[in-house]
Amino acid sequence: MSLDVHQIRWRSSYLEIDYSSRDGGVPWLYCVGRRQFVPFEIVGLESGVRRARLNLVLGDGREVLPGGQWIICEKIKESALFSLQALYAEYPLMPQRVDYDVRHLLPPELRDDDEAVAQYTDEERLELVARHPYVTSGVTYDDEVLERLDNLDRVFRYGKNSYAYTGVFVPKTNRAGLIYLALHMQFFQRNKTPRHCQRSRRQMQKDVFAATYSVMTKLVPRKRNRILFLKENGEGPTENMEALQSRMIERGMDKRFDIRARYRNVFAGRQNIVAWLRDLFEIARSRYVFIDDYTPVFNFIDPGEDVTLTQIWHAGVGFKSVGYARFGLKGSPDPYNSAHRRYTYALVGNEHLRRIYSEVFGIEEEALLATGMPRLDHFLDEKVEKEYREEMADKFPWSAKGRVIVFAPTFRGTGQRTAYYPYDEIDMDRLYRMCVETDTYFVFEMHHFIRKRPDISAEYADRIFDLSDESLTKLFFIADVLVTDYSSCFYDYLLLKKPVVFFVPDKTAYSLIRGVQRSIDEMAPGVVCDTFDEFLDVLRTRHYETVSPHPSSIDRAAERSGLASDRAIDTIIYGKDVPGVRKQASGKGGAVPVRQSDKSAKSERKAKELLDSKVADKDTKSASDEEE
Repeated sequence: MSLDVHQIRWRSSYLEIDYSSRDGGVPWLYCVGRRQFVPFEIVGLESGVRRARLNLVLGDGREVLPGGQWIICEKIKESALFSLQALYAEYPLMPQRVDYDVRHLLPPELRDDDEAVAQYTDEERLELVARHPYVTSGVTYDDEVLERLDNLDRVFRYGKNSYAYTGVFVPKTNRAGLIYLALHMQFFQRNKTPRHCQRSRRQMQKDVFAATYSVMTKLVPRKRNRILFLKENGEGPTENMEALQSRMIERGMDKRFDIRARYRNVFAGRQNIVAWLRDLFEIARSRYVFIDDYTPVFNFIDPGEDVTLTQIWHAGVGFKSVGYARFGLKGSPDPYNSAHRRYTYALVGNEHLRRIYSEVFGIEEEALLATGMPRLDHFLDEKVEKEYREEMADKFPWSAKGRVIVFAPTFRGTGQRTAYYPYDEIDMDRLYRMCVETDTYFVFEMHHFIRKRPDISAEYADRIFDLSDESLTKLFFIADVLVTDYSSCFYDYLLLKKPVVFFVPDKTAYSLIRGVQRSIDEMAPGVVCDTFDEFLDVLRTRHYETVSPHPSSIDRAAERSGLASDRAIDTIIYGKDVPGVRKQASGKGGAVPVRQSDKSAKSERKAKELLDSKVADKDTKSASDEEE
C-alpha cells in the first residue's frame, strides 16, 4: 500500500489533504488512546490527485473531533490480519513495530532479552496489531508539506475567548525511521496567571520544593566560602567539572574555600525524597554553585540573589537544537520556570557563541562568559597528548595496526529517559567488509544517554568495537577519522587538524522532530553522507581527505590559551574583570547580569499580570458585546 500526500490545508473548520495512491488507498485518522478511526470524505479527482476532507466540527458525530493524538495513516486490510505471515507479506516494515510493541510489554529489565521476546507466539503478536490496525509506513509526504508544518497550526477560540480548541501537526518517526504526521487536538482554558499552572501536579511539586528550600535558607546559614559542584544526570563529574575543580585545588583554593561535590542521576528510576532534600540542603548552604548540563532541581527553586549559579556547559555548538532553541517542540523548557532561566552565568567557548547560547538558555548575552572550555585547557599539550596516546595504545594494541575510525553520534529522543540510536541504519556486514578491505578498525562511542549498545557479533569483533565507556577525548588521539552527526564533539576534534565525516541518514526526520539550529549541509566542516552507501564509499575511498573545514569552524572551537579554568575562577569567584570574558556594554567595561529572584520580582509580576488580565477582560467583553 502507498499513499503520497502532496498538500495539507485548512479551509474554515475543514481539514483537507491532497494525495495520490497507486493502489486505491485512502487516508484515515486514528487515535491510539481511543482505539478509534475517523474517515475522511473523498472528493474530486484531478490529474490523479484526490482530495480528502474532514469537518472537525463533525469529527465525532455532532461533536468536534475529540482531543488526543490523531495519526494520519492507512487502515490495515482485514485480509492481512488472518496470519502473521500474511501481515508481514502485505506490510514488510511491520516486524519492527511488532518487535517494539512486544519488548515494551515486558518489564524494563527484560526488554533487551531476546529469549524473553521470543516467548510471544505468532497469535499474540498478531493480536497486538489487531488491537491497533493502522499503518503509517505506506504514507509519504512531499517536502513542501513538511517544510510548511509550522504554518499549519490552528486555534479555534470560543466561550468569549476564554477557551480554545487547537490543532497542531507534530512530525514523528515510526520504528522503521520513516516520518509520519500526528494531529494533536487539545482543549485549553485561559490562565490569567501563566507563571503558575493552575491545578497542575507538577506545579504542586514546584510549590512544595520552593517552600522547603525557602525554609532551609532561613534555618540553615549559608556558608559564604562554600563552592558546590552539582550534577543530577550522572554518577560522576563531567570533564569540565573535573578540570575546574582540579584547577581550584592546584591554586590552593581548598585552603580558603569549602569545595564540595554532589553527583547523582535523577533519571535512573524513582527518586527518594531524601535525595532531593539533600540537594536542596547542599544548595542552601553554598555561595557558589557550578552545574554542567540540565539540572532539574532548578526548575523548582530559585537559588536566590546571594547565590552565584554557573552553567559550565560541556558542549560546543553542534547542529541539534537544545533548550529554548527548540521552544514549542516536545521536551522544550517551560517559558517561565525553567532551570536555564536561573543561571547567573554560563560559560561559552568564545565570544562568537554568545548569541547562540543566549537563545538556548533564554538569558541575556551579558550573562554568557567567554572563558573557553575548562576541559580543553590541556587538550593540546604535547605531554597530555603523549600520555593519552600511550594509555590507549596499551589498552588497545590494534589501534596502531591500521586506520581507526571513531563513530560518536548524539542520541535521538527528547532526553535521557527516551534516548536511543537507530542502529538499523548501519549494515554491520558491509561495514565489516569495508574494514577488512581497507585495514580499518571501527569504534562505536555512543552517547552516555543511550542505554542500548550496538550488537556486535563475534565474527565482527576483531574489527568493530564498542568503547562507549571510554573517554571520547582520549579516543580522539588514536582516531584517524571522526564520524558524528548532529553532535558538537567535532569542534574538539578539529583542533587536532583531523578529518570529520557526518553520517545523517535521518536528516529530514531529525530536523523536523528534534530540531536543528543550523543547516548541516551548509555548515558541516566535512563530508556529509545522507545514505549508508554514500557513507561506506566515503570511508572506502578516503574522500574525506579532499574536504577541508572552513576557517570559521576552527574559529568557533575553543580558544587555545589553556586558561579557561583560570578565567572562570577569576571572574566568578574573585570578581575580576578579565579581558574578553564579559560582553562589553556601550564600550564601557563589562556588563554584569541581573537575575531577579522570585521574591524580588513577585510584586512586579503580580501587578503586571493583574493589569494584563483586566485589560484582556475588558477587550473580551467589548468584543463579545459587539458580536451579540
